[in-house]
Amino acid sequence: MLDFIEINNFRSCENVHLRLDEPVVALLGKNGAGKTNLLHAIQLVADLCTGEAESAFSLHPRDQSKPTGFRLKFTLAGGAFEYQTRRSSIPAKTEVFEESLDKNGSRLFTREGEVTRSAIDGFPSEARFGTRAATMPTLLQILPTDHPFVSTLKPVVEYLRSVRYYSLLQGFQEHASGPSRLVAGDQWADLSPVIEVSRYEAWKAELAHGRARRSVQLRLLHLFLTDRPSFDELKTLLGDDGLGLLADIRIEDVRLRGRSVAPRADKVEEAFETAYALSFVPGTGLAGAGRSFRYSGLSAGTWRILQLLTYLVFDKNSCMLLEQPEDSIHPGLLAKAIDILRTYSARTQLICTTHSPRVMNLVGPAGIRLVTAVSGSTRVASLSDTDLIAAKGYLQDEGTLAEFLDTL
Repeated sequence: MLDFIEINNFRSCENVHLRLDEPVVALLGKNGAGKTNLLHAIQLVADLCTGEAESAFSLHPRDQSKPTGFRLKFTLAGGAFEYQTRRSSIPAKTEVFEESLDKNGSRLFTREGEVTRSAIDGFPSEARFGTRAATMPTLLQILPTDHPFVSTLKPVVEYLRSVRYYSLLQGFQEHASGPSRLVAGDQWADLSPVIEVSRYEAWKAELAHGRARRSVQLRLLHLFLTDRPSFDELKTLLGDDGLGLLADIRIEDVRLRGRSVAPRADKVEEAFETAYALSFVPGTGLAGAGRSFRYSGLSAGTWRILQLLTYLVFDKNSCMLLEQPEDSIHPGLLAKAIDILRTYSARTQLICTTHSPRVMNLVGPAGIRLVTAVSGSTRVASLSDTDLIAAKGYLQDEGTLAEFLDTL
């Protein structure tokens, strides 16, 4: 679990201390207070640790004359870890590149510029590699697989690589072949876009290298073809015995019409390509129940829930960073969705931004973080012990957590 992050000189975060030691954490504040910057900072420091150099979030210092710094605390089965880094961004006058990792209070390595040092037995007196090379992944590459340091670093890298930010603001439409290419008379002609086998294979190759595009349909197809228990698990969560949103998710083979040029230039022959068609059947009692709809035909709320739960089941992240999960979702359905997220919290921590009183109430006082902006700088506060006691009494005798927060 992520326990704490300190952020210095990053976007609106001049000096922020953010406690994260709850399975579900909700960042609450006005627009422009810096909630999204906090999520971006968490994702960025995870990327810096693990060598995801093409992070979507660059350093963006508030003051370019100073380095940007992060301190991240997290707990794994192997103990309590603390990662620290300070880095300057171009065009800073003086380059700064510092890293360190501690476990249970003991220093595992320290890095300054191109030089990494460690007191671990069997570690070279110093290791040198360029500042574009992340320390931990590079050490995993250069050290023997049976080195004791490897067994410590590997789970750390795997854990932080599975911290993922989801804006949930990407377009509803995913690129797929249009129905006009389907064979005439096919039952799918008016129902679904399709995914060509060639496109799926290309995406699968990206997945093997950890760079797969965030496509819900491709994830659903991959679960269907390679992990049917997880596919059925997702269907149960969405089905009549779960959220009641989708009675079925159907995936079938189709043929796409194409054209190929024969050896004789004046002769064109028709060719076909295999593809997969996805369709979705609304839950019992919902509008359109019993009919099949393509992905782009789903309602906004259904799409948001489908996306969220597909990522949850497929990606198996250590931590999900979510923007406003309540958008487009009915309050009653939102409560059920948060309950589902809680059932997965032993595996996947949830940190989200929100403006929803319902989310605040579902998260509870211990998971609320109040985000404000003071003179353009982001500030974060947890509820004090006194506030937590007062909130508990208020919830029992007077009203909701959202109403209590309005009294502070």
